[in-house]
Amino acid sequence: MDIAKYIGLFLLKNHYCYIHGLGNMELVKRPATHDGKALQPPSYEVQVTPGGSIDDNLANFIATNEQISISKAANTLREYSIQARKDMAEGKEVPIPHIGHFIEGGGRVKFVTDANFRYTPAGIPTIKNSKQLDEQNSRLQQKPSYPEPHKADSVNWSMVILVVVLLIILGGGGYGIYYYMKSMKATPAPVAVVPKDTVVQAPATVATPDTTKLVKDTTAAVAQATTVSATSGDTVKHTYKMIIGDYPELEKAEKRVRNLKMNGNRTDILPKDSGGYYVFTNIKCLVTDTTHVKDSLRILFGYKHVTISNK
Repeated sequence: MDIAKYIGLFLLKNHYCYIHGLGNMELVKRPATHDGKALQPPSYEVQVTPGGSIDDNLANFIATNEQISISKAANTLREYSIQARKDMAEGKEVPIPHIGHFIEGGGRVKFVTDANFRYTPAGIPTIKNSKQLDEQNSRLQQKPSYPEPHKADSVNWSMVILVVVLLIILGGGGYGIYYYMKSMKATPAPVAVVPKDTVVQAPATVATPDTTKLVKDTTAAVAQATTVSATSGDTVKHTYKMIIGDYPELEKAEKRVRNLKMNGNRTDILPKDSGGYYVFTNIKCLVTDTTHVKDSLRILFGYKHVTISNK
């Protein structure tokens, strides 16, 4: 079995050949040169580098061509490598036919390319005759250069479904807005009933009373109170002490009264029987209006237990 011949064939076919024990052979292209007289064409030479990518491609190549097992081809290749290292250690050359030979220099394996070695890479395949060229041109002419138009009776059902879904979504959203606006118009805002002679203030907590928000326009409240009294038949107005605050200490009650009076509210302090102090305001209204007045005072002063004092 001529291992050297297969090494050369594998190298020319794949541009590389790894041999265990010898190294990795590579087919390297050298650029064109000018020798002072003429331009010399590019050339190829073989280089050997230690190590390389270990594989069994060369053994498979030999086994395929010799019709033997891969293990037998690998063993034969290993024996060739061992013998080649012995020959080079004795100063002999290990030839690769028509390509060059291995030598050892400085303890390293080198490869000397044959001076007559010429390698021409495979050319690019072209059309062999004019008949093939004519057939190719004919196929190019028959092939349309633009996409064929769709048939007139074809329907893009996916677009139709998408449009229908969008219309349904838009219709549902429009109906929701219409229903919301209708419900907002149908629900009137609550109107507080406030007696004519009462100046009111926005609700305030005991710790930090808010005296900046006042409600002084009571025209609507007077109109509503007049309507209620006219329907009930009661035309006599009475003055009631409406409790609008409850404080355990006199100092807090006085502070609340001062703040309310600064804003024009008529308030005063009333001691409790069980200890503590009430803050009240005098309201003049009809008997039938007391319930409405108490509801209005609860909203305006933020005191939930608005009552009428018996004192």
